[in-house]
Amino acid sequence: MFRERASNEHGISLLEIMIALTILSTVLLSLSGLMWQMGRHTRVSGAVTVRTATLESAATLAESVTWDSLPAIVGCTADTTAQLEYTLCYEVQNVSSQLREVRVIIAPTVPATLLSDTLTIHRAKPRQASTLNGP
Repeated sequence: MFRERASNEHGISLLEIMIALTILSTVLLSLSGLMWQMGRHTRVSGAVTVRTATLESAATLAESVTWDSLPAIVGCTADTTAQLEYTLCYEVQNVSSQLREVRVIIAPTVPATLLSDTLTIHRAKPRQASTLNGP
């Protein structure tokens, strides 16, 4: 049934297979740690993108609202539908009779996701149309 092994035939021993499997498992474990870290960085990068886009949108809103309507946007709203759950707040402060400061604050509601970010916009009161230039 079994043939006799010649003295010049060499095969793979069980010890060599075990060493090869140990090396393979060590390499795969180190790569899995790297993949986990890359996934975490990808999630954080996506959250930063959402935060930046939200601030851009909020800045556009604060710049497009008329001077007299600026106090109406004051308040906070929460959003839990996007990739980043956050609270967005608008604050308006009168710096002078001709200048208002609009502060947009975005604060993630999930701890340790991202830090809060604040954007400050200075809005000047538009000049009245001159009556000297005619109708």
